[in-house]
Amino acid sequence: MHTPSSLNSQTPLFLLLVLLFFLQGTGCSKDGLRRAEHGGDTTIPGGPTDTIPDDTAKPLAALEFLNEHYGTDSQQVMDIYLPAGRSKEITQIMVFIHGGGWMGSDKSDYTENINDMKNRDARYAYVNLNYRLVKDGKNQFPAAEEDIKAALEHVWALTDSFHISPLTAVIGVSAGAHLTALEAFKHNTKGYIRSVVCISGVYDMKRFHDEGSAGVAPLAVLVLGGTPEGKPELYYSSSPVNYVTEKGPSTLLMHGTEDTLARYNQALAMDSLLKKAGVVHEMYSYNGGHSIPAELLNEAADRMFTFVARYTK
Repeated sequence: MHTPSSLNSQTPLFLLLVLLFFLQGTGCSKDGLRRAEHGGDTTIPGGPTDTIPDDTAKPLAALEFLNEHYGTDSQQVMDIYLPAGRSKEITQIMVFIHGGGWMGSDKSDYTENINDMKNRDARYAYVNLNYRLVKDGKNQFPAAEEDIKAALEHVWALTDSFHISPLTAVIGVSAGAHLTALEAFKHNTKGYIRSVVCISGVYDMKRFHDEGSAGVAPLAVLVLGGTPEGKPELYYSSSPVNYVTEKGPSTLLMHGTEDTLARYNQALAMDSLLKKAGVVHEMYSYNGGHSIPAELLNEAADRMFTFVARYTK
């Protein structure tokens, strides 16, 4: 998550992390569908449901759906990367949700990062999605929350035609970590989300407003459209801490003890609630701010991929 003055910059934490290792119908956009074929890429028109081969006797080729729409707004798009040789038995889904203070950034900022993740672990079908950003008083909460829910429902509806499992891991950084936790603990009624990784996230929006550094309270007001006093129900409903139960998915929290944007006490409070509810979880704390220090990136990366592989079953 960035303060308003840095909303257009890339989120440094996840960028560094993955560089080291890491419905408007179902039709594709103008970017189309790409299929690895004879050592190259071939662009094929049409949507997911009419381009996945029915013959599963031979290994399936890798496929890419770029700017796949899950809603009518231009920001409601995602990139989907299906691995070669996938099947419902061995191929789970890994979703990445970008940060940017709910007001900035774009999935395209992380395309190369997703490629690095695919190269590290080709077992997953990767999804890199956009959601409606707050701008000029529009798309305030719960717009982003609704978009994450709709995007995942769209992907899960396609799992049969994609020949993949609906079991899902969701990774979010900063504002994306907030949206990840909200989806996982508030909306995971189907139980498909089996693990989440929340990096430098906000889990209590009222505390975020009240205890943040300079610029944080105005950001919260912009995103939610009012103060905690003026919109108490919205601050409550947009806070993942209010939805933690024993049914929650396995959770890895990663947070810097000196973070002044998303305070460390956000992670401590979430950790305490997860422990009380009996949710399988890990807390990875480090001496640093909103980004993991360079000397700890390898360790953090190993923890993340190990955690996801262990619990996305």
